[in-house]
Amino acid sequence: MDKDTIPHSRPSLSREEIKAVSSVLRSGQLSQGPKVEEFEKRIAHFIGKKEGVAVSSGSASLHLALLALGVKTKEDEVILPSYVCPAVLNAVYQAGGNPVIVDIDPRSYNISAKAAGKAITIKTRAIIVPHMFGCPADMEELSELGIPIIEDCAQSIGATF
Repeated sequence: MDKDTIPHSRPSLSREEIKAVSSVLRSGQLSQGPKVEEFEKRIAHFIGKKEGVAVSSGSASLHLALLALGVKTKEDEVILPSYVCPAVLNAVYQAGGNPVIVDIDPRSYNISAKAAGKAITIKTRAIIVPHMFGCPADMEELSELGIPIIEDCAQSIGATF
């Protein structure tokens, strides 16, 4: 890597984590099994919920959440921030919805509640709120908009607002 490059989202894995992954790979149970069940229970407990369901990716979880909210045609608008990984945008397209991209708060890199509010129309079905870099978005302001919110906590598991 170039010494002038600032690393973005570089994984940091301990020997213990590598050993755990190797164990799962050797088991042959990559998508289901006791480790997935353990993960679902532990993550649900960690975030204070009764249950959790693991899916194959963050994209898959966003896609399922959009389908659950009835997003399926170009008439269904989904608001999302301009600074986000492409998977969020792709999930909206995969569901069949129409992405509406709004500005971020330059201090937190999270979606701007003010910009989201200005973008709402009668066709708005959801707002996707990725909490960036461990810093939760302003959920009070966003909740006041009265639109269903899908929170993407991939970068902020354990953060609180």
